[in-house]
Amino acid sequence: MLQEWMPYIIIAAIALALVVLTVVLARLAWRRQVRRFIVGLVSYREAIGAALKTVESVVATLAQGSVAEVLQFAEEASEERRAIGEIAERMRMEKSELADLALPKKLWRLADTLGDAASALAEQAGRVGDAKGDAVLDALSALEFGPTRALLEEADGEIASVSVAYKMTDSAVYGGGLYI
Repeated sequence: MLQEWMPYIIIAAIALALVVLTVVLARLAWRRQVRRFIVGLVSYREAIGAALKTVESVVATLAQGSVAEVLQFAEEASEERRAIGEIAERMRMEKSELADLALPKKLWRLADTLGDAASALAEQAGRVGDAKGDAVLDALSALEFGPTRALLEEADGEIASVSVAYKMTDSAVYGGGLYI
C-alpha cells in the first residue's frame, strides 16, 4: 500500500524542497538588492557632503579675503557665485531624485533625511547663487549650514544602522561611508 503512495510522497518532497530553495534564494537576492540601494544612498550622501564642503570653502575663502574680493564675488560674472548657484541646482535635483527612488521601507527614512539635507543646502546656496546686486551680500551673511550638517549626521547614523542590519560593516566600509 505504501508503494502506491511513494510517487506522490517523492513529488511532494521535491516540491517542498523547491519551495524552500526558492524562498532562500529570493531572500538572498532581496538582501543583495537592498545592499545595492544602500550603496546608492551612500553615494548621494557623499555628493551632498562634498557640495556642502565646497560651499563652506568658498565662504571661508571670502571671509579671509579683502573687501574687493567680496565685491567681486557679488558681481554676476563671478565664477564662485555661479558655482554656488550650480550647487544649489544640483541639490534640488538630488532632492527630486531621492524623492522618486523606489526603495524598501527600511530605507525610506534615510532617503528622506538625505533629501532634506539636499533641500536645506539648495535653499541656502540658492539664496546666494540666485541673488542680484546687494542681495548677494545679504544672502552671504545669512548663510547657515547647521541644519544641513545636522541632517547629514542623522543620515550617517541611519547609514550605520542599515549597514549593520545588512552586514555591510566589513572591509567595504571606508571612512564612515561605503567605499564607492
